[in-house]
Amino acid sequence: MTSLPRSANKSTSIDVSPPPAAARSPINWRFIGGLSVTFMVFATIFLVLFVIVNAAQNLPSNQSALSANIWHLLRMSSIQAALSVLFSLLVGAPAAIALYRLRFRGKGLAIALLSAGLVLPTIIVAFGLLAVWGRAGWLRSAAKSLLDQDLNFSIFGLAGILMAHTLLNGSFAARLFYDRLSATPKSKLKLGRSLNLSPFARFLYVEWPALKPAIPGLAATIFLMCFTSFALVLLLGGGPANATFEVAIFEAVRVDFDLTRAALLAASQLLFCLLIIVPAANWNTKSMMIGQASVQNLWPADGRSKWVLTTFLLLVAAFYLTPLIAIFQKAMSPALIPYLGKEKFLNALWASLIIASVSASLTLLLATLLATARGELKRAEKLGTARFPRLYRLILGAPIFAYMAMPAMVLGLGFFLITRHLALPTQAVGVWVLILANALLALPLASAALTPSYEKLANRYGKLSMSLNMTGWQRFRYIEWPLSRREAGYVFALGFTFSLGDVGVIALFGTDEFSTLPWLMYRALGSYRSNDAALVAGILLALVIFSFWALPHLFRINRRA
Repeated sequence: MTSLPRSANKSTSIDVSPPPAAARSPINWRFIGGLSVTFMVFATIFLVLFVIVNAAQNLPSNQSALSANIWHLLRMSSIQAALSVLFSLLVGAPAAIALYRLRFRGKGLAIALLSAGLVLPTIIVAFGLLAVWGRAGWLRSAAKSLLDQDLNFSIFGLAGILMAHTLLNGSFAARLFYDRLSATPKSKLKLGRSLNLSPFARFLYVEWPALKPAIPGLAATIFLMCFTSFALVLLLGGGPANATFEVAIFEAVRVDFDLTRAALLAASQLLFCLLIIVPAANWNTKSMMIGQASVQNLWPADGRSKWVLTTFLLLVAAFYLTPLIAIFQKAMSPALIPYLGKEKFLNALWASLIIASVSASLTLLLATLLATARGELKRAEKLGTARFPRLYRLILGAPIFAYMAMPAMVLGLGFFLITRHLALPTQAVGVWVLILANALLALPLASAALTPSYEKLANRYGKLSMSLNMTGWQRFRYIEWPLSRREAGYVFALGFTFSLGDVGVIALFGTDEFSTLPWLMYRALGSYRSNDAALVAGILLALVIFSFWALPHLFRINRRA
């Protein structure tokens, strides 16, 4: 551990005289770094937007048919996204309440599984649901063997899309709601328990005030993720009736090679997403943050409510875990070991690991630059030297919402058009587009995890570091980095696993020579090689879970000063 200078240890008082001009002004290398991230992100967005709008100016002859298709995509995407939000909140909130009220062994593991749900690749979730609910799935096979009946249920269509979105976003909502409940003041819990509140009164007066502030931002986030869904709708949609804009853009490029139609679809999607993003940017993101979970329980449930909550939690766990178990069960076959030595698999594996590593590093760098700038602004506010803090906070927070306004498929289409216009090699450009898109994908959650830590450190050690005349690098080396390594490890793992399972941009740039594990799995499914797809799904799922668990521990290893 690094000790403070002796002058600080001997002195009983700290000189808090007015700081020098360099310390008073928030415009230093830290602040410029955060502004540079904002500029880079929005320069990329405007470049892609310009290319797409320019390509969309050449209107096709059948404008009426295209307009009808856009309205159909808008209507169906909005319906399935709104229903997904509703079901995710209806599952996530009770699951969080059940976890919060119950006391049982393995509670920490259950919370960790909810966190892992944030990074599960969508293509794996779709495959797992097919393994359980599909025609040859567990449920239909069990019904045929035990009851001699055939379940008249199809996983394809709107029902399958809603199930997949609820599985992914329900766990996300439950994890976030649980953190909100864990932040409830102990005094409030002790008072409610002393008043002997009923389970419903406890929800009404204690838990609902904690959950309510997070709902608007969470609902907007889930809505946009479902509205721009790609892999789930592509595999489970069942046809054009349930397609989203992302799927329509993919089909326009890869199937019909109609770049003008793809550009028009991308521009329409961007316009609608901005209608959600602009008001969402003004909401307080602190109410949506996911922090360090606490397993303490000062007011456990008892009596009938305990059994009701336990039953509900077991049903949610079965819904969440059975697709993952089914994937591992299908992957455990004699063909697994020979498949690991195939050249095509090894190339896809190395490409996925390299892209994920670089993308995660870029995510951590961007999130750190934004967090240090926000911390510097917090320090200037505490010293009373900040100018226009609300404006700067808005500017520094804008990149967090960039990916929602510019999803992976739209970003990939823009760079695909640039690649064709400049006659650049598709594979070389695709690698960098994948890295950039995946970094932007993880940036919202990465910034939400890292920024509060830097703001708290600035609020706690700002005056002390100023009195010791510490430079920005010294503050980062001796204060911020040692005390925020846990969050940094989480951010790196988040970026790594997000990139490892992404199937958006690679869908436009993927070829036989350039492939990642998700794209290799999708091509296997498209060629009706379900056994190969199951092997890739099992390997990819194991990699994601192991990486999300192991990578944060690398940042927690204590190094001698």
